[in-house]
Amino acid sequence: MDPMQFAALSRARTAIDVAVAGESQTTKVKAFLEVAVGMMLHGGNFRVAMAASTCALVQKAVAESTGGAVWQTPDGTALAASYIGSIAEGSLLDQIARYASVMPRNVQHVLTGTGYSADVTKEGDPKVIKNLTLGTDSVETAKAAAIVVMTQELLRAVGGPTIFESELRKSITRAVNSSVLAQLSALDPVYVAPSADPLANLRAGLTAAGPSDGYVVAAPADDVMDLATRVENRGGMGVRGGSFIPGVEVVAMDDITATFVIPASRLAVLDHGLEVRSAEHATVNMADNPEAQPQLYSLFQNNSLGLLAERNFHLASTAPMVIVGTESTP
Repeated sequence: MDPMQFAALSRARTAIDVAVAGESQTTKVKAFLEVAVGMMLHGGNFRVAMAASTCALVQKAVAESTGGAVWQTPDGTALAASYIGSIAEGSLLDQIARYASVMPRNVQHVLTGTGYSADVTKEGDPKVIKNLTLGTDSVETAKAAAIVVMTQELLRAVGGPTIFESELRKSITRAVNSSVLAQLSALDPVYVAPSADPLANLRAGLTAAGPSDGYVVAAPADDVMDLATRVENRGGMGVRGGSFIPGVEVVAMDDITATFVIPASRLAVLDHGLEVRSAEHATVNMADNPEAQPQLYSLFQNNSLGLLAERNFHLASTAPMVIVGTESTP
């Protein structure tokens, strides 16, 4: 490359960097969705197909990636993080991360300790330090996987991308929320007897959870609608959740009957972020409704497309989650 070509390329890269740095969060989310749709439509050939994109964010993320590692580049990671932020209100994991200790991915072993030393203890007496250890090199993260399937005609039609965005958001939040509750339910949760009053259940769960800088609550959708209409809702929470009062974040879930209260500041989170790619599976199990028997569905034979979204994360806790509900019998 001669000096003139190098200078031209350098100016072009600088222009893209400046454009990317000034982009809004909304633009980054749109860029993420553009890449996701491109992956779904074109599979492994999406880089060629997206070369004509007019979005500098898309150009930069795709150009810097190799193989299937779009979401491993700094720019791809930033786009995915922006998208996660846009759906955070409905995500238990991201609400927990507001208060929890978020562990860096590139540190192999982490230990945090807190305590105090004052005249409340006698000289020479042991001073207890509460600690939380998390070896990130040996931790087995849980994978929350969601898949979106659409016919090619629908995805390419006017309004198709809007439907895709809605289905992607719902599938990701459902998968992540189910994984969060599964991980915390395996850590010996505390059970509290429920009542017929959603507000009483919330208060009982908060009391049993003990001190925390913030709480994240997963509640049945009907209970969230009830709480949203209460005068105690000083945080402006809507029918699908939000801030009930400062420090209490509520997420509505359609497939639970108990109320789950998580003392979020007493957790540590190791999050490897979100990755999406075209579904490589020729067939998927699909059902017309949750109670129906699933049937194998060939994407190829039905002229359909699939996108797989995965998020790997691990939760460590020094305090149990509280379940206001009836303990299930093994």
